[in-house]
Amino acid sequence: MEIDKPISLRPRFRYYTDLDKAVLIERIRNFKSIYKSKFRFKISGEHVWIHHHKSEEKVYTPCLHLEIVEKNYDKPDKLLIKGLYSPNSAYWTMFMFFHFILAGLFIGFAIMAYTKSVLDESYLAYVILMISIVMLWIGLYFFARYNRLRGLKQAYVLEKVFKEWVKE
Repeated sequence: MEIDKPISLRPRFRYYTDLDKAVLIERIRNFKSIYKSKFRFKISGEHVWIHHHKSEEKVYTPCLHLEIVEKNYDKPDKLLIKGLYSPNSAYWTMFMFFHFILAGLFIGFAIMAYTKSVLDESYLAYVILMISIVMLWIGLYFFARYNRLRGLKQAYVLEKVFKEWVKE
C-alpha cells in the first residue's frame, strides 16, 4: 500500500487474503482488547474502522476504514478487503462544505458576469472574484495535501495494525 504516492486525498487499496471472514472478525475483536489504549475500533457487519486514540488525535490524524467483501469477482477463491484512509469525518465534512460553498459562489459570480456582459456593463469585478475562488480551491487542495503529509506517520501505524490483522 503506497499511502504517500497517489494524488488522491483519501488513498484506497485492495488486499486479497485466504483467511475466512469469521477469523478476521474474531481477530479484530481480539485487537480491540489488546490495543484499547492506542486505538479505537468500531465494527459494524463487514466494516471495521480503526481510529487513533483521542489523546493522539489531531486535525490531520487519519483513520482506516476496512470493508470485508465476500463475493469477489476478480479472485473468487480469496476474500477481498477494501481499505480507505481518510481524515476525521467531521473534518472531511467541513472541508467538503467549503468546496460546495465555493462552487455555489463561483456559479453565482459566473451568472452575474454573463448577465453584465450581455447588458454591456463592466463585469471585471465578477471575473476577478471567480479567479479568486479558483485560487482558493487550489489553496484548499494544497492545504489538504499538506495535512495528509502531516498524518503520514500515523497512517503508517494504522497500516502496521492492518498487516498484523491480516497476517496468515
